[in-house]
Amino acid sequence: MNVIKNKSNIQIGDKMSENGNGQVKTDVELLKRDMELLAGLAEKFDDAIDRLSDISTSVDKMLAVHERRLQNQEQQREIIHQRISDMKKGMTDEFRLLRDENRKQHGETNERLAKLERWRWFVVGVATVLGFLVAQMPGLAKLFS
Repeated sequence: MNVIKNKSNIQIGDKMSENGNGQVKTDVELLKRDMELLAGLAEKFDDAIDRLSDISTSVDKMLAVHERRLQNQEQQREIIHQRISDMKKGMTDEFRLLRDENRKQHGETNERLAKLERWRWFVVGVATVLGFLVAQMPGLAKLFS
């Protein structure tokens, strides 16, 4: 029985070693498959990283362009603001000159009007005196009649 036991043990040992080898082979195959999946994932990650790098570069370029545009707009705003300030100062000076000239013209017009009024009253006074004198002199009235 010993011999048979030994043969069975050897057979059982062989089966165990076959099962152990089979298990190792299965584990190795599973690991190979997992590695292939990980390699595929790593390749997809590399592609995604490359795309993100391209996008980052594009965004950097767009930001640089927008920054330049903002700087240009700021410069243009400053130029326009300066022009408006200069124009405002110029217009204020022009208005001041016009107001001064207007005052001068009003003064001259008032002087001329005052002279005309004095002349009118002089003429009215002379006509009144002449009318009074003519009314007082009957002989002169006869001459004119």
